[in-house]
Amino acid sequence: MKYSERIEIFENVRARYSVFLLSVLWKLAGDRELFTEAMQYALLGIWQHVEKLNGKKAPSYIYRIALSANSKAWRNRIGKNGEFHRSQIGIAERPSQQADRTELVGKVRRAIAQLPAKQGKAIVMRYLEQQDYQTVAENLRCSKAGARSHVAKALAALKTKLAALEERE
Repeated sequence: MKYSERIEIFENVRARYSVFLLSVLWKLAGDRELFTEAMQYALLGIWQHVEKLNGKKAPSYIYRIALSANSKAWRNRIGKNGEFHRSQIGIAERPSQQADRTELVGKVRRAIAQLPAKQGKAIVMRYLEQQDYQTVAENLRCSKAGARSHVAKALAALKTKLAALEERE
């Protein structure tokens, strides 16, 4: 494919699906900084796979690209050790804040327990056990894309559930 054709297809896809992409990523991220990072990954993914986005399956493929971009952005935020940087979740280093952290861990565990079985297992394996998507897919007996989808959906559901718990308090 010629570079000029690639640019033309990319611009058409971006113009046609930008509202859809913005909506999906904002619902998944909900945070401006995370949304911006996920959008950059999504646009890169669209550019890398632009030749596949010329048919009827383009919306579903773009959705998969958005889920993957969201996962990458979350993984960058959480880091390799599976913990948020203290400045990103507002946990102070003072010992008096330890009780709040323990309470937060309990809330997250209760929220994970409320998720559908595959989503709960996927998010635990991916972020707590630090397994790659291939291992998660093998354990859940699904495709690698399915594992990514389960993780992304679980993150979105956890965000909603934890926000609801915060509002109750």
